[in-house]
Amino acid sequence: MSQDHLTLHELLPPQELAAALDAGHVTRKSHPELPLSLYTYTRTCQYERVWNRVTTRCRGLVADDVTGEIVALPLPKFFNVGEHESGQPYAPGLPDEPFEVYDKVDGSLAVVFHYAGRWRVASKGSFVSVQATWAQRLLDGKDTSGLVPGVTYLAEILYPENRIVVDYGDRRDVVLLAAFAKDGTEVPLAEAATGWRGIGSVVTVRPAVPLTELLAMTEGNRLPGGTDATGTDAEGFVLRFASGVRAKAKFAEYVRLHKVLTGVTERDIWRGHGIQRFAGLPAQQVAQALNCSAADVVASGGRPLDALLEQVPDEFDAWVRAVVAGIEKQVEDRERAIDEAFRSLAPLTGDRGAFARAVRELPDAAVRPAMFLRLDGRPTALVTYRSTRPEASDPFKNDEEN
Repeated sequence: MSQDHLTLHELLPPQELAAALDAGHVTRKSHPELPLSLYTYTRTCQYERVWNRVTTRCRGLVADDVTGEIVALPLPKFFNVGEHESGQPYAPGLPDEPFEVYDKVDGSLAVVFHYAGRWRVASKGSFVSVQATWAQRLLDGKDTSGLVPGVTYLAEILYPENRIVVDYGDRRDVVLLAAFAKDGTEVPLAEAATGWRGIGSVVTVRPAVPLTELLAMTEGNRLPGGTDATGTDAEGFVLRFASGVRAKAKFAEYVRLHKVLTGVTERDIWRGHGIQRFAGLPAQQVAQALNCSAADVVASGGRPLDALLEQVPDEFDAWVRAVVAGIEKQVEDRERAIDEAFRSLAPLTGDRGAFARAVRELPDAAVRPAMFLRLDGRPTALVTYRSTRPEASDPFKNDEEN
């Protein structure tokens, strides 16, 4: 690698980046006015856990389209402590070395960089998102003379209209999290903070505690000092090990509330997965089976589950996968039951009246609608899938009741 700066091709092998873009695991977005591209991993990448040296670095990475120079180098994707401890291939065991503890700030990531004579802001996925635009306006009104061109500053965007779960009240801030020099080395937080003082606050550094104690705090919803964490007053912690490796630990109550506030239910997952599963069928036919409009099916672009995943915190990807797996298991079991029932009626297939009477006598009412489809040689998968629709649920209502 170059000594003074990184280039896109040095950091990300071109063929691997192209493959990630083609597979939909990374998106590339162009700046509306400047020769810059922003690379970000997708929610599909996150759900499918396609973590490699390309996807983990594409977290708001900005490169010059002409020179290939990386002009904004964000923090690589980092994972929950539990993922490291469960043997996930993308999250090796955490290093046995000292670590610092920072508060995990619950906002939107700001990638702050200097280009063409001006300090600029992107969010993780866009140059022109609402959050990036808000942060740019704030930055334009601040004293940026202490910032060092060539350094990327990573911050968290906080303002009332951008609340995720934690309630920061009327606070409007860009909270410095970390900084990287243009050669890729991390700038010590205290050093980066000296130039940030005129812009916003700096993430809170907590006294070091053993990892087991820290995890007990997050699982037991306890703040440092022993007070209760409600989920609306704190998200969790980020651990930064001496070697630069980071991991996160979120309060259990925060994670639960995040899911509740999205309002995503098992039925939403069933519908989104169904639209993707039957993408080759006419939209009207799919819509009738899934209790939605054909316009909804068409508007989804065949990938509604991807859009739904954007609403759910990544800690709940395992829940989404389990719901999908459960639905598919039900479909498989019911298709098998349909096969067995139809075989039992095979002697009657030449007499439609006798066949109909026998269908009415089948003990499993769930297989009856599929019998005439089988008799006519038509597929049963869609009607079977419809029969697996989960019971209605309302996370907001359940939360109030609890």
